Amino acid sequence: MVNVTAVCYVKEENLAEFLSIAKELVEKTNTLDKGCVRYMMYKDTSDPLHFVMLEEWESQEALDVHMEAQHFVELVPKLGEQTSKPIELTIMEDAF
Repeated sequence: MVNVTAVCYVKEENLAEFLSIAKELVEKTNTLDKGCVRYMMYKDTSDPLHFVMLEEWESQEALDVHMEAQHFVELVPKLGEQTSKPIELTIMEDAF
């Protein structure tokens, strides 16, 4: 398994737009992308502008295909436009 975290800090004035784009990305990824085990967005309970996308993929190949998918290529740059700093992406694999 391959796991991904994407940490996002959203500009307050862009929150509604960020959530709309993120919802579309989550729905399309969970529906269209083979090898996607889980793709979810979570909101920090103490900071309403802090979000984390948690992803689980069957393989690196499945993640690679996702990152080239039309919905990813179109929506992720739009998400980035709504944030107050660059999205922090970490890709991890099972340790054992």
